[in-house]
Amino acid sequence: MLQPDLLFVSKARQGIITERAIEGAPDLVIEILSPTTSRSDRVTKAQLYARHKVPAYWIVGPDEEAVETYLLAADGYRLAATLAGETPMLALPFADLEIAAREVFL
Repeated sequence: MLQPDLLFVSKARQGIITERAIEGAPDLVIEILSPTTSRSDRVTKAQLYARHKVPAYWIVGPDEEAVETYLLAADGYRLAATLAGETPMLALPFADLEIAAREVFL
């Protein structure tokens, strides 16, 4: 069982949240990189989240002040966008959310 740094379950899928656990794939998993977790977050956890069909995976790099957004494809995750700096970008998979990475790190 993996324990991500953050996760999101949409209101439409809130039935997977039980008193015992989240019983199903969340809509989004977020991992925050550190020197000791970087390889695990980028390789091991990404493969496991993809295997369990988590549709979106974000990797937050505090040192770079960047957010890499990945979407699930047939063969694993594909980089959808890298949020960095002050320019607002679409924060996939949320079609109506634009965010600047700088806002995340304030």
